[in-house]
Amino acid sequence: MVRTIGIGQLRGDTRNYVERVAAGETFEVLRRGRRIARLQAAHGCHDMLIAVPLNELRTRAARVFDRVAAGETIAVEYHGRTVAALRPCTGDVRAKPSRIPAAARQTPVA
Repeated sequence: MVRTIGIGQLRGDTRNYVERVAAGETFEVLRRGRRIARLQAAHGCHDMLIAVPLNELRTRAARVFDRVAAGETIAVEYHGRTVAALRPCTGDVRAKPSRIPAAARQTPVA
């Protein structure tokens, strides 16, 4: 099951989320209501990922997520080992507000 978290939540409790990812969970990260990244376990191609220490993810989250939004995959390192990967999400999944039909917006004038 994929859970959704905001950037603020990730910054506030970075280590906990990264440990949960290392245990097998996956999170989708939102920025201003838009899904921008998937935080998941790093499998296989560690040498092809751009490494970012856990502390930098916490303190410079906006910069890291700007890189992810640009299409880069980031490896999150903790104590010298890769524990998670931030991969870009495809497509904008922000829920579009439903429109009120024109007939419903008109109020009768008495």
